[in-house]
Amino acid sequence: MDDFDFPRKPSCITLSNLAEDVIKAEIDIVKATANIAIPLSEWRQRFCRLWRNYKWRMSHYFYLHLFVFFCNTLICGIIVWSIEQYKIPYIDCWFISATCVFTCGLQTYDFALFSRSSQSVLLFYTWISGITVSTIPAIFIKLYRVKNEIISSEESVRRPSDIDALPIQRMVPNESMDSDMNERIQSLPTPHHLRVTAYILMVILILSTCFVIYLASFIAMGIWLKYHYDPKDLLQGNQTMNPFYASIIITITAFNQNGLSPWTNGIGLFVNDVFMNIFIIIIVMSGTSLFPAIIRGVVVLFKTIVPWHYKIYFDYILLNNHRLSAVIFPSIQTRLYVTITILLQILGVVVGLILDFHNQNLAQYTGGTRFMILMLETANTRFGGYATIDLSLHTQGTLIIFVLLMGVKPQMLCAIDETPFEMEWILIQTQQKLENKVSSNNRRGSIQIFLPFNRMKHYLTRQGSLTRAQASRYFSSMTRRTDASEAINQLNEKRLQHRLSALSLDFQNRSRDDIRPSIGYISFLRMKLLLIIFCRHAIVSLFSLLVSTRTWLFIFIFLICAFDSYHMTPVDINITVFRVIFEVISAFGGCGLSLSHPNVTSSFATVLTVPSKIILILTMCMGRHRGLLDSMKDQEEIEYGAQTLIDSWKQLAVLEQLENTKSLTTRHYLSAIQVGEPTPPLITKF
Repeated sequence: MDDFDFPRKPSCITLSNLAEDVIKAEIDIVKATANIAIPLSEWRQRFCRLWRNYKWRMSHYFYLHLFVFFCNTLICGIIVWSIEQYKIPYIDCWFISATCVFTCGLQTYDFALFSRSSQSVLLFYTWISGITVSTIPAIFIKLYRVKNEIISSEESVRRPSDIDALPIQRMVPNESMDSDMNERIQSLPTPHHLRVTAYILMVILILSTCFVIYLASFIAMGIWLKYHYDPKDLLQGNQTMNPFYASIIITITAFNQNGLSPWTNGIGLFVNDVFMNIFIIIIVMSGTSLFPAIIRGVVVLFKTIVPWHYKIYFDYILLNNHRLSAVIFPSIQTRLYVTITILLQILGVVVGLILDFHNQNLAQYTGGTRFMILMLETANTRFGGYATIDLSLHTQGTLIIFVLLMGVKPQMLCAIDETPFEMEWILIQTQQKLENKVSSNNRRGSIQIFLPFNRMKHYLTRQGSLTRAQASRYFSSMTRRTDASEAINQLNEKRLQHRLSALSLDFQNRSRDDIRPSIGYISFLRMKLLLIIFCRHAIVSLFSLLVSTRTWLFIFIFLICAFDSYHMTPVDINITVFRVIFEVISAFGGCGLSLSHPNVTSSFATVLTVPSKIILILTMCMGRHRGLLDSMKDQEEIEYGAQTLIDSWKQLAVLEQLENTKSLTTRHYLSAIQVGEPTPPLITKF
């Protein structure tokens, strides 16, 4: 730092010698501080201190999930690119890898043309990135936190003194507590053991359910393909496809919503096969729409068949549902989810049959075949990507319905709580709890601190509050001054009647002089407050617009049309804006349906430029992670505490014992009455 010796006049600034010495010493300290380089050990200590003070939140898992998945697409693309000996462009390898990781069926290079090694790598990434399996790391993180934290931050364990109910031993006399009852109560787990076991059971149940579905689908389709199709029907590249290899590809990609096929023509050979169509529909829906209902049914089944002291683990899972894992929903939400999915399926099939009734492109198919075609395609619009015919053969109205089904997510239509009548109150309580927790957190994230929108919003909020307070003080002072003036006026009117006219004239003149500047000041405050409120609402609306999904989809569609404008219609009539919209919505919905192109066997994205393909990858990433952040926020807290559930089961055990004792007493009393009654005399008649 350099000292700039500006000429100063003694008349301007006068400092004593002591003050000058103090200022020079402070300047020297600033120089020394600025010239000292912080050693690496100091940075390491700061990082360690920051790491020790870091507190994990489940919402952070969203950003970790996003980062890991995006890196997986790059790594998988590099592996496939190297396996194919760099003969395929890297953008195509990256695109097919993103399709597998983000569970979408779009492809710029046909999956069937890759080598078996590349297909195996892609299938592995498809399996570990599925919606069901990818939620297991979040459960392991919660399990690690529960096992290593003495006091869980997820739930507040209520002490017996905080509960209105009395302890068990006080509710029931000691003489009525037999040894069996004490042993039954003692068999219940501790809160810590209950939480840990519940998480382990969730992992086991999810993996077991997926394994059973995989195994059943693999065996059923493999046997069907082996005994109902000739080897020449399963040809791919002049080579006969192993039916069980084809079965495992369809099983993994259908359950994980990829829609990839081992044949270049997709699954077109199954257009007249009712069994394969139905089985693919079941597998696709089992991996998405039906899986929450399936896993909930499995939990209920195990709760029914296990012994009494094990039922509490499954009860804990059912009560906390989506707060334990993202794949299990509350009971009402599960039923609504399945119902809305079925209604959307019926809507797509019925509308498609009506609009394609006179479609000459489908005249070669019978009514039953048309029905199965629309059943399969409608089910795959809900995350699948399989189609037995070219989608461009359908009418425009049917394609619009497909776009609607690909863009609408059923969870958005049925996200309600178990108690509908208390839903609003629970929402208010949860929102207040989150706001209090955020406001009490001293370590705010750097993103929240440095976002210009938040800083501008907070600044405008403060300015609005200051302006309101300033206006309130001004009007309060005006009111007090007016009241004082009226009191003085009344006093003067009583005591000095003969001077009333002169004093009134003088007071009115002074008031008129004061009103003129006050009116201008009030107008200034009003305009200032109006401008601040307008700017604040404009910035909030702009920020909401920028983070809106619809805005980003519009931007993506616009950019793709801009990058590919040189060969779009009328240059190439097969590259239209509607096809671009259909491709973007399919990528966002994780569906994989495509209108294709006459010159390629893969998706329509094949004919797009490299920047457009990158935009589609970002669209798939955004669609894959929609709703995950809200799901992770739901897992921040446990709704039903382990200790509360254990106390409830103790109460239930005592209640069952009282009912059994009462029923035994009643039966004993009735039998005693029957024994004590006199035997009626035997009457014989000769």
